[in-house]
Amino acid sequence: MTPSPTAPANPSSSLRAIFRSALLTAIALLVLIYLCDSLWFQLRLHFPSVGRATGSVHRLRLLAIPGKANKVQYQIDAIQPEEDVPCAHSLFPHASLRPCWYLTRHANDPIPM
Repeated sequence: MTPSPTAPANPSSSLRAIFRSALLTAIALLVLIYLCDSLWFQLRLHFPSVGRATGSVHRLRLLAIPGKANKVQYQIDAIQPEEDVPCAHSLFPHASLRPCWYLTRHANDPIPM
């Protein structure tokens, strides 16, 4: 007896093929998005009339100082209480700069000591 040509030989192998195909598609899509973001960043970096490629986020430096019994004391940095952190206007990090959207969300995070 020979199996019918329409029935798959092994159902788990077809499931693996679908999973592999979906994974490769997702990776290809992420690479494409990163390349487009990088190209757009480089274009704005070399031609400022298109738009700003870099910026900065102003933040208050809050230090998290560990104490006894796992307690944490928070204190504003006395040496440099405020700072402007440079950032990139993009989805992903470029030119050793974090994205501005990320820094804006984490601007008030305390600095662990």
